[in-house]
Amino acid sequence: MSATTTRDEARARPAKSLEIAALLFVGVLWGAQFAFNKIQLETVPPFTGVAARLWIAALFLWTIVWAKGLRVPVALATWRDFTVQGLLTSGGPGVMVLWGQQYIASALAAILNSTTPIFATIVTLLVTRHERVSGQKILGLIVGLGGVILVVGIDALAGIDKGLIGQIVVVLSALGYGSAAVFGRRFATISPVVTAAAANSCSATVMTAVAFLIESPLAVAPSPRSLVALIVSALLCNGIAVILYYRLIATLGSIGASSLGYLKAAFGVVIGCAIMGEPLTAAIAIGFTAVMLGVGAINEQLPLRRSAGALR
Repeated sequence: MSATTTRDEARARPAKSLEIAALLFVGVLWGAQFAFNKIQLETVPPFTGVAARLWIAALFLWTIVWAKGLRVPVALATWRDFTVQGLLTSGGPGVMVLWGQQYIASALAAILNSTTPIFATIVTLLVTRHERVSGQKILGLIVGLGGVILVVGIDALAGIDKGLIGQIVVVLSALGYGSAAVFGRRFATISPVVTAAAANSCSATVMTAVAFLIESPLAVAPSPRSLVALIVSALLCNGIAVILYYRLIATLGSIGASSLGYLKAAFGVVIGCAIMGEPLTAAIAIGFTAVMLGVGAINEQLPLRRSAGALR
């Protein structure tokens, strides 16, 4: 190995560590989303809540775009892609998780939604084949999913025969998130802030139309508690976290970014323990460790020898 190669790798390590830190931060924000959802659903129906959340986030993001003087694409094809991306992320899956949480427990919703990396890997293997899927990444998927099961608790699976439709909807939301991680690669040359603002705006427009068709948004009277949860969720989860998410797709790849599916489930339960005073059991501690190891393997941060038979 040449001295130049060694220096390049040394410079790359801090950069990769920064991306992993950003990944963990987004995991915390999106993990809190499950608690925000439950509070929001107390007085705000799913489509209306998602539409309002996306408009608030879009306004926040466009303010940043304007302040920084960022270039906004004008091509119709690009805005079509923004619409698809918005519906695959904050729009479709967002409302699907909210709708499903009306009928199933948050723990079960978390474990079903955590299958995002598996769907991203399947899409990558069977459809796009745009990045290498090594044995270490596959191992990370398995270890991470096992960790999520431990974190949310094996007992959560006891409700698998209840609210079947809600469970199916939440699983399908994971397919949307997994597909979005792959589809989002096409925005690599566009500012993450612009991508997030445009995708949220397009998705908000569609969600608003649907809300007026099947709900009565103007008749909704949100409680102060639900309103605060909605606004905080919009700014943090649909605003700041989404900016970082598009950056992570470009830097860690679609499979690496999709590991957020595990992180948000794990952090969601940990945040619940801290806020609601639920006990932090040994199973949660061990499971959380497994999730961290799984995410590390997915992003090839563990000192494991790379598989010679990596799939391309």
